[in-house]
Amino acid sequence: MITIIADDFTGAAEVAGICLRRGVSVSFLTDIPEVETIQDVDTDVLVVAEDTRSFTAEGAVKISRILAENLKAAGVTHVVKKIDSALRGWVLLEMRAIADVFGMKELLIQPANTATHRSIKNGLYYVEDKLLAETAFANDPEFPVKSSQVHSIIESRNVVASSSPINYMVPDAVTSEDLRASVRLCQEGVLPGGSADFWREYLEEQIELGKVKAFPKDEDASELSPLQDCLMICGSAHLNSMQGSERLAAEGMPLMNLPASMLQEDKVTDADIQAFVEACATTWEISQRLLVRFGPKPVKFDSCAEHLRYRMTESMFLLLQKINPSHLLIEGGATAYSLLQRLGWNSFTPVREWTPGVVQLKLNTEPYCYITLKPGSYAWPEFE
Repeated sequence: MITIIADDFTGAAEVAGICLRRGVSVSFLTDIPEVETIQDVDTDVLVVAEDTRSFTAEGAVKISRILAENLKAAGVTHVVKKIDSALRGWVLLEMRAIADVFGMKELLIQPANTATHRSIKNGLYYVEDKLLAETAFANDPEFPVKSSQVHSIIESRNVVASSSPINYMVPDAVTSEDLRASVRLCQEGVLPGGSADFWREYLEEQIELGKVKAFPKDEDASELSPLQDCLMICGSAHLNSMQGSERLAAEGMPLMNLPASMLQEDKVTDADIQAFVEACATTWEISQRLLVRFGPKPVKFDSCAEHLRYRMTESMFLLLQKINPSHLLIEGGATAYSLLQRLGWNSFTPVREWTPGVVQLKLNTEPYCYITLKPGSYAWPEFE
């Protein structure tokens, strides 16, 4: 069994979707699963979704190490790290912690996503023809990019002392053939880490080597229309998220913005949250569907991402005590992880890839609802 560890929820769903696309059996767990839970997995791939990108560097390292120790104790020997294609998060620190537990001597880091024109040329990261530092990633609220030099980005987040200064390589990659060349560098003793496109090529290599079996796809998608009997939660400030919610609202999806009182730096009261929840519940009862987002404009204040995530999570948790949608659609990995953890949901079966990166899971425990996940920078598909 290959275990792939992702540092955010939507990234984990994306690699699970690639498994579905190729007909590879896949399981999906969150948090730090117990040794016995890991041993009970009987699929060729296990995806473990963490939210370490939202933690401090020290917290991310601690979680990565404990998870790696549980995996090793469960008998897992084949591990891959899913990282953000724009290198957000604590990539080097987490990979070194995992490699140290498994006794690996080198890291292969490949963030390029060539299918979406994110490439590395001469050590510089490009999004189409723009350097990464000249794109919207320069203003990311948690991991702003100040350089387009890949090693500089990685080292800028190597902010705590490491007991395992394991060497790493970051090959150039412009095409899928370049990604496959990176895969072939992952010999014994090398911990692979990369983007969704890298995982696609890595999985293909494992299939060709006969280490993973691929079967025809068997989708178990909901019979409901995805945009009926649904609660859609947009937890991203990315432009694609803003534009997507406006399009859905124009097409008739009821839209609720967090009220101004919940978008301020000042502490939010329980009464503020409860009033918003009641308003959402009333709208839901009328239409049996609802889209909730932060608002039409980006919000900026100290630690705003953390505060807004908490307010959205708490509001949606309370709303889900009042309504029972068959389908949750959640945009933004940190928002998805926060809410599903608050709900106590941590075991899922991936059932459908709508489009690359937009993946539907089925909750393995009651209420057995469907959850579709999407990164904030991706667009919602035209659902069937």
